[in-house]
Amino acid sequence: MPTSAPMLLHLSIDPTIRYQTIDHFGASDCWWAAHIGSEWSHAQKTRLADLLFSVEKGIGLSCWRFNLTGGYNHSTIHDPWRTGDTFEVRPGVYDWQRLPGQRWFLKAAKARGVPKFLAFVNSPPARMTRNGLTNCTDGLGTTNLRPAMIGAFARYLADILHHFLNNPFEDERIVFNYISPVNEPQWEWNQGCNQEGNRASNEDIKAITMALYQELQRQKLPTQIALVESGNFQSLTHYVDWMEAKYKARYGNYLEELLGDPTIQPLLGRHLGAHGYGSDHPSGYLLSVCEQVAKAFANYPGWAFWQTEYCVMEWKRDLSMETALRVAQVIHADLAYANAAAWNWWTAVSHYDYKDGLIYTDYQKPGDPETIYPSKTLWVLGNYSRFLRPGWSRVDIERDADLEGVLASAYVSPKGEQVAVVLTNTTDQAVSLSVQAKNAHLEELTPYVTSATDELKSYSPVASTKPYVLAPRSVTTLIGILKQ
Repeated sequence: MPTSAPMLLHLSIDPTIRYQTIDHFGASDCWWAAHIGSEWSHAQKTRLADLLFSVEKGIGLSCWRFNLTGGYNHSTIHDPWRTGDTFEVRPGVYDWQRLPGQRWFLKAAKARGVPKFLAFVNSPPARMTRNGLTNCTDGLGTTNLRPAMIGAFARYLADILHHFLNNPFEDERIVFNYISPVNEPQWEWNQGCNQEGNRASNEDIKAITMALYQELQRQKLPTQIALVESGNFQSLTHYVDWMEAKYKARYGNYLEELLGDPTIQPLLGRHLGAHGYGSDHPSGYLLSVCEQVAKAFANYPGWAFWQTEYCVMEWKRDLSMETALRVAQVIHADLAYANAAAWNWWTAVSHYDYKDGLIYTDYQKPGDPETIYPSKTLWVLGNYSRFLRPGWSRVDIERDADLEGVLASAYVSPKGEQVAVVLTNTTDQAVSLSVQAKNAHLEELTPYVTSATDELKSYSPVASTKPYVLAPRSVTTLIGILKQ
């Protein structure tokens, strides 16, 4: 990398001042893995798995989100890539050979060392719903899950977790660390949404949580309940008034409603999740909403905030740094301002003309070419996920100038012997900087760069005493050794 640009920015990290501990970076198999995992060649599936899970060949995701679909619904969901099969044959009876595509990627994630797994639900199985569908109908009630089926739903989830925990095939023996029983529960998910979904009022969520916790305890499962997959950050602290007006029940204000409820709080893992959709728009809103999240969570010491789902909600897929830099700014804000302990992309692979994938394909049906198009967004996420492993912590970083367009955050390993500085240069100019450490000695830094020409490419180490030049429109992770 060139080092001729004038010095503009001095950074100083203090590894003794620590903020949130990183739990994971993840993405989901929804709903593409059912098709690609069962229809593609082994070679191309392997390439996808390497890109997603390998810390040598890809971005090294540290959590894989496994979707438990509610059974095929072609009545109200007309896109075959928005509905899927279920393990359940009839109550209490399962066919564990189903979901072969999803199971293939689950095994591939385990084989490549992914340390954490989360199972999540968009809708209960159709037999448990009021309308017999896996999305809702207008006016059918506060939730599509029949009240008499809450216990059956809890048993269904626990049975699946129990199967994977005790799977006779070692390569499919998975400890699901987390189970997420509701997803964006404050939205209606009425017929016409063309994908699985189920609303649930706050009281519905509590009833599901209590039944699920009892079943997890009964089956002696180590899985934590992960709530609440709020459809946005705002509903963590605000009620959704129009839903309450329509369904005569409360939706939203999840921090107070769930963590403030002494009957529910002890049943949960020490984290609460929300989706980041919409936080990046309009301009200037991102930092404000992230700071509001951090302030709200400060009232609940010991509880971590997870950003559990995000993509850019726009048509026209984009493989370039244009979208990647937008996403980089969102990740930075969520970690550095909202104190997110986990950050998750929505769906890992997409065949749509939409900004929802890390990797894209033109594949639609068997016989189509098995195309793979990694996006720059994939590699930008890798600037975080490959290096900031579970147990790393964000630490304090100071800068001598507020250089507009350059974002910086720093992280240390659990024992404090390694440091990672993630730098986003959104400008069209090269930027020169230096990095120093307080209360520790930092010798050299190894750059890993994502730009128009690089995809998490490693460069030769540079001495921390010398200036380093950030390429224009790039994301760089500097990895160094700290000595006390």
